[in-house]
Amino acid sequence: MTARPTVYGPTVTEQDRRDLKRLLARIETGFNRKDAAVLDGPFSDDAVVIVPDGTVLRGWSELFDYHTARLNGPVTGWTTRIEIMDISSPAPGLAILHLRQDTTTPQGAFANHGTVVAVKKDGAWWIGAMQNTNVA
Repeated sequence: MTARPTVYGPTVTEQDRRDLKRLLARIETGFNRKDAAVLDGPFSDDAVVIVPDGTVLRGWSELFDYHTARLNGPVTGWTTRIEIMDISSPAPGLAILHLRQDTTTPQGAFANHGTVVAVKKDGAWWIGAMQNTNVA
């Protein structure tokens, strides 16, 4: 059997962890306030986001348009809570976050699990990619 490398290391500091938690808190706050500018503030201009129904959004403006429409329409009565389950880092300035999103609607509740790829640029963390999947 071929030897396989280990790719994750201890390159995320405690300050990075706090900053990454704040990054995801902005998403939660923006969603709960129905404010797409706050929700999408942490995303890079060239971010790629795959939403739970499989739609692929490319770029900040497409993401912002999508969230503006959703927040002003189908999800107006929803609230969400995001919890980071794990943070790992394959290289300095790169973090992979695994998250759980619990959402409450007037009809009930559901959960998503997701993955965020965050990149540190000029001392700040940005979300370059995100994928979110409904938990069955």
